[in-house]
Amino acid sequence: MSKKIILIAEDEPYIREVIKAMLDEIGNFEIIEASDAGELVDFARKVHPDLIITDVIMPGNDAYHALGELKKDEEFKNIPVIFESALMSDRAVFETHAPPGRSFFLVKPFKF
Repeated sequence: MSKKIILIAEDEPYIREVIKAMLDEIGNFEIIEASDAGELVDFARKVHPDLIITDVIMPGNDAYHALGELKKDEEFKNIPVIFESALMSDRAVFETHAPPGRSFFLVKPFKF
C-alpha cells in the first residue's frame, strides 16, 4: 500500500516542522513542502496530494485564491484542504471564500 501524500504549504519553516511532527505521530505519510502559494499550486499539480494543509496568508498570493484556481480542474475538486491561520478574522473569510469541497479551518498556535 502506498503512502498517502500530504502537501503542506506554509511560509514559516518552524510551523511546517510542527505540522510534520503532528503527522508523524498519527501515521506514515509522504510529506511535500511548499513555502508559498505558487509552489502550492505547482506541487499539487505534480504530486496530486491526498490532503492539502495550508496557511491562509503566504507570499505571492493567499491560499483561497491559489486553491480556487487549482480546484477549477476536475481532478483536484475532491482533495480535502485544511486552512490554518493565527488570525481569527481569517475564519470569517474562510466561511465565504473557501473553495467548494471538503475544507476545514484550524487556528494557530497548535496544541498537541
